[in-house]
Amino acid sequence: MRLIPTGSNVVIAKVIGDKKSKLILSETAQESVFKRWKVAAIGPECKVVKLDQYIVFNSPTAGEIEEGGAKYVILPEKDIVAVYSE
Repeated sequence: MRLIPTGSNVVIAKVIGDKKSKLILSETAQESVFKRWKVAAIGPECKVVKLDQYIVFNSPTAGEIEEGGAKYVILPEKDIVAVYSE
């Protein structure tokens, strides 16, 4: 992969064959469906996420890019809402 994020941006890769996870938001009583994504690259200012961790995110500004047949999303680290524990 040739994508190198800058600042606190994160590049994540869609996990193929992963089942959707459901998260229920109690304040709004609405159900949102998040997909599990894997961290493929991190910028030099990232403080929370690490390479190869799995995350869920909510980002209105995330940009999708396709490279080498794989789909990636670039988003600010602040838009990551959860990290899967190991």
